[in-house]
Amino acid sequence: MQMARYKKLSLQFVFVLLSACMAVACGGDSGDSSEIDSASQDLTQTAELEEITPGNFITSAAVDSGKLTVQFQLFNADSTPITTVIADDVQFTVAKLTIGAEGNLTGNWQSYINKIEQPGVGTGTEPKLQATTEKASVGSFVNFNNGVYQYTFSQPLETSNQTILQQAEIQGLNLSYQESFTHRVGLQIANLDEPVNVTFDWEPSSGKTQYDGIFSQHIVATENCNACHGQLAMHGGGRVEVDYCVTCHNPGSTDANSGNTVNFKNMIHKIHRGKDLPSVQAGGSYQIYGYQDSLHDYSGVSFPNDILECGQCHAGGATAIAGVTVTSSGDNWREVVTMQACGSCHDELKFDEHMGGQVDNTNCRSCHQNSAIAGSIEDKHKNLVTEAKSQFVATILSITQTAPGEFPLIQFNISNPEDNDALYDILNDEEFTNANSSLTIDIAWSTTDYTNTGNQGDNASAVQVNALTEAVAVGDGSFSVLSSIAMPDGSLAPSIATTGSGGVNIEGHPAVNFGDANNPDFQQVPLTNVVSYFAIDDSTPIPRRKVVDITNCFGCHSELSMHGGNRNDNLEACVMCHNPRNTDKRVRSVAANPPTDGKAEESIDFKTMIHGIHGSNKREKPLQIVGYQGFTTHVYDGVFPAEVGDCTLCHSEGTYTLPLTEGVLGTTSNTGADIANPNDDTVTSPTAAVCSSCHDSDLVKGHIESNGGSFSTTQSDIDEGIVLEQCQFCHGPGAPQDISEMHPISQ
Repeated sequence: MQMARYKKLSLQFVFVLLSACMAVACGGDSGDSSEIDSASQDLTQTAELEEITPGNFITSAAVDSGKLTVQFQLFNADSTPITTVIADDVQFTVAKLTIGAEGNLTGNWQSYINKIEQPGVGTGTEPKLQATTEKASVGSFVNFNNGVYQYTFSQPLETSNQTILQQAEIQGLNLSYQESFTHRVGLQIANLDEPVNVTFDWEPSSGKTQYDGIFSQHIVATENCNACHGQLAMHGGGRVEVDYCVTCHNPGSTDANSGNTVNFKNMIHKIHRGKDLPSVQAGGSYQIYGYQDSLHDYSGVSFPNDILECGQCHAGGATAIAGVTVTSSGDNWREVVTMQACGSCHDELKFDEHMGGQVDNTNCRSCHQNSAIAGSIEDKHKNLVTEAKSQFVATILSITQTAPGEFPLIQFNISNPEDNDALYDILNDEEFTNANSSLTIDIAWSTTDYTNTGNQGDNASAVQVNALTEAVAVGDGSFSVLSSIAMPDGSLAPSIATTGSGGVNIEGHPAVNFGDANNPDFQQVPLTNVVSYFAIDDSTPIPRRKVVDITNCFGCHSELSMHGGNRNDNLEACVMCHNPRNTDKRVRSVAANPPTDGKAEESIDFKTMIHGIHGSNKREKPLQIVGYQGFTTHVYDGVFPAEVGDCTLCHSEGTYTLPLTEGVLGTTSNTGADIANPNDDTVTSPTAAVCSSCHDSDLVKGHIESNGGSFSTTQSDIDEGIVLEQCQFCHGPGAPQDISEMHPISQ
């Protein structure tokens, strides 16, 4: 499989029902399909283009003597017909929708076009049936040279291939043509500017189509996948629509090499749960073998979202959440309980032993519904902690005493919007007095680019004040805390006074009891961080630059909750500590599992760390960072689900171009002998640091150095112009190799 990123489709792809076929589609006498074919060809050949309305499309399919014929047309966005498509550019799928025993909202697609895969690698030992496509060069392909095309499949829908039929019987599959069932024909076109997938649902026995309200199944909207993936582009980049994917990825398709089904709901659930699958946690793996027996191991996949949030991918009218596209069958996940769907994530379950043994899905709803012993699927997939976040809002009321030499005083409150904004008493309410609770005030400087120089610590992190032990009640429901560290005036080591503006953040996690008085169950609820700014010697506070819109992060991450649930959903808070001067030096030396990159320290600068994490599949060497107290060494070698070079997936408009904002500091690679003093740091010049965080090869680094960048300099040399990056002259806006042109930017 291969993922790619494509710009917004400029094509309009249309299946067209010509006049000779309308009688069938609208419920008229089906008649003889051969007459339909003949009439449609005659009409198409004589049709004037102005009679065709590109974009105002309907669909057409007819079965004659068991063979399927479809008509379609192709137009550019400017209504110009596309006449250059040849048979080798087009592939078709076709499947029927079998009705599930669980009710009329259920069913499974079963492909009519199949092959047998023999096991050759992996653990599989038996041949398996796999759905496949038919290339249009195999059947009868007609290009009428006016944007209109017609294709007749090479074989009847009901195969006569005895080898295929015997294998289907072994697997319990019914490949017979059942004309009263809903059918779906899918089409894939290559060699255009963008890949095109189109599907069309119809009922052969009646001639009714998807426009007539026939039973069909649309569970997942491609738009929901693309919120994280940018654009799905699988199997070489040509498969881009979920409704097309499921015509092959259904229960009748199995990977013979691994023995694993490639049924969409099973495979996609397991891929996305990845390393958290119970079977993987127990030491197993989840693998699928693809084209030419290529191995795809999903055992290390880390889902960036909450795995409990089923509605993030498939949602109907009853389960829709903000920003998610609703589909007609999107509520199935909560209404239809099956071993296939549930067992894909809960793959430790042995259904033949589950509650006395289950042989099929017949009894599932007897336990898994609102009034039953196990409760509803929807309730079981609720994240009570996430829902409880709405009960806590922090507000910074004032920040005073912020001149150099003064000790900042911060006044704040915590309120509950779900209780008429009632204020919490953080010194007495159980949400804050429980042992699991935390509430911290962070103070950082300067906002031009944080360094926190003079914080009297052994790192470049923000100064922290424990609000649960240091807060003083003001008397109006608010509280104040006094910093134990004064704003640096140069009187203390490293003798550097701070200037400009600073920031204050409130972070933490109150604890909510999800049990009762007899069986308490206190769990930490991530508090959405709140940042406010103050002036040090500026006339008014100047906020830190905003480069990334956090709503872009939420495209993949429904929430950002880091560092034990303390740092939550606010990038302005993250950069206070993840600044150019901070590294993992103090914890790397005591790492329980030491990194293998040969470095004494690694920067945790936001601009390099986030690129390195998300761009890991572009890097030659994975980024390695040692976490809290050395307990964990994080090795970022995962795969970004979208096109990693599309800066707009994360960045706000105009914030990824060169040159960088004035005042952006170089990134420290070596904190020198005195970790508190930035003057002995070895730094990488800012543009070099950003670009090499994804493009980390020696070749690219050499190119950067030859154009003024440096990987071993000082901030003073950068400030004095001794090191002068010239990257913008080639890679700036309008330059010969503009970043916006060299990267696959989608907007």
